[in-house]
Amino acid sequence: MSSFTMVLLEEGVEVELPTDLSGIIAILDREVPYFTCEGHGYSVSAGKGTLGQRWDLVVNHFDNKNREIGPSALGRVELETLDKNHVQLRIPARAEHETPQAAQFDPDGRFFGSFIYQTLNALQRHSLINLPGVLPTA
Repeated sequence: MSSFTMVLLEEGVEVELPTDLSGIIAILDREVPYFTCEGHGYSVSAGKGTLGQRWDLVVNHFDNKNREIGPSALGRVELETLDKNHVQLRIPARAEHETPQAAQFDPDGRFFGSFIYQTLNALQRHSLINLPGVLPTA
């Protein structure tokens, strides 16, 4: 794992996006089913939320062969409306949400780090953020 990945996992990610809440949810719905890492896929499900204002999404992993969801969530994504045209996307620092089961499956954060990179790359493809280039996902 790169030192940049370690920083993202330890510090988290926070970006302001020029879209509304339904726009970012639609993008994640379209993109996440295509995210993969070492034979695993990802799913994002709604946790807590306030309709139109805030969503706490749970990131899970599954084995692509049998589609069985892992025993524990890898992490979370928080979406919060700032105004009618802006949403804050926050991926909390790993220490804020890590569980023993997630730590056993992904001890060095390789899978969750790949999810973060793939999310940032998708946001760039949709012209919501500007990165210096495509982030490596493996």
